[in-house]
Amino acid sequence: MPVLALAFLGLAGVAALLPKAVAPHDPFAQDVSQRLRPPSAEHLFGTDELGRDLLSRVVHGTQASLSIALLAVAFAFVLSLVIGLTAGYFGGVVDRVLMAVVDVLLALPSLLISLLIVSGLGTGAVNLAIAVGIASVPALARVTRAEVLSVSARTFVEAAKGFGLPGRRVLLRHVLPHARGPITALVALELATMVLSVSALSFLGYGTQPPDPEWGNLIAGGRDYFATAWWLTTLPGAVLAGVVLALHRVGRGLGASEAGPA
Repeated sequence: MPVLALAFLGLAGVAALLPKAVAPHDPFAQDVSQRLRPPSAEHLFGTDELGRDLLSRVVHGTQASLSIALLAVAFAFVLSLVIGLTAGYFGGVVDRVLMAVVDVLLALPSLLISLLIVSGLGTGAVNLAIAVGIASVPALARVTRAEVLSVSARTFVEAAKGFGLPGRRVLLRHVLPHARGPITALVALELATMVLSVSALSFLGYGTQPPDPEWGNLIAGGRDYFATAWWLTTLPGAVLAGVVLALHRVGRGLGASEAGPA
């Protein structure tokens, strides 16, 4: 697992937890005399159309983007775990019905699912997290079901059933611990997708609303000034891309470590 990706994520984590300690300026402080200034020693990311320090706004946007994505991945993880465990362990009609619903969701683009849900629920951090989380449930549920089917066929699980242990105890004590490796790796990869989806929905106007700093809002706000103030979209976009790539790299590293040597 590369040190660079972990270091970048650690920096993003510090910015999310302690934005006031990291940000050099007040992200909401306006100074029209300093509007649209390019990156400099005083303002490393430049300033926006109202003279606000862009780096400070990106730092505070880290908290919004990552917290919504983490809430979404927690929601998706719990829901997909319930679906995957139930379908994989009990099989039969339960499996066919649950997987039919999952297949329908898999046939639709995840961003479209998120748009439909957030359009019905309305904007806001919690609604955005639910919308993004539900869009990621099908992939997680499929992998969970596959792992549960694989582990359930092993001898120690059959022995536990033979001893008359309750189904819930077999699932939680014997099946889930041995199936968690690939699921954990996929969760890390899905978190990267969720960070991107949260910013995409905010970019389209369905997430947090201005003047709250969020990466998607910052990128969207700089579109009108791209010809003369490239840093308004490029630098927040670079930070977003860096976090997504780092999460992907960590997820792939987790998957490789769980798979073990070939």
